[in-house]
Amino acid sequence: MPRISNFGGMTMVLYYNDHDPPHFHVFDAEFETRIEIKTGEYCKGDEPLPRSKERDLLRWLETWRDAILEAWNACRDEEVPSKIPPLY
Repeated sequence: MPRISNFGGMTMVLYYNDHDPPHFHVFDAEFETRIEIKTGEYCKGDEPLPRSKERDLLRWLETWRDAILEAWNACRDEEVPSKIPPLY
């Protein structure tokens, strides 16, 4: 499970050969959720982040969406993905 970025107490990871739609996992000491890369929506059944963390995470996603999708595709090909810069 490659860690692609972390900031604000959140760690974003991908899994090799994970299922569609393209998404990443977000971990914190208090929660775990998944975010779809293309839409920024939560994966079905996942709980939302606290509003302040969600706001930062969506800004990060908007800034790095193409790079995150490239990292997703690398994991699908069983390659090590590139790290994505943090928001701050």
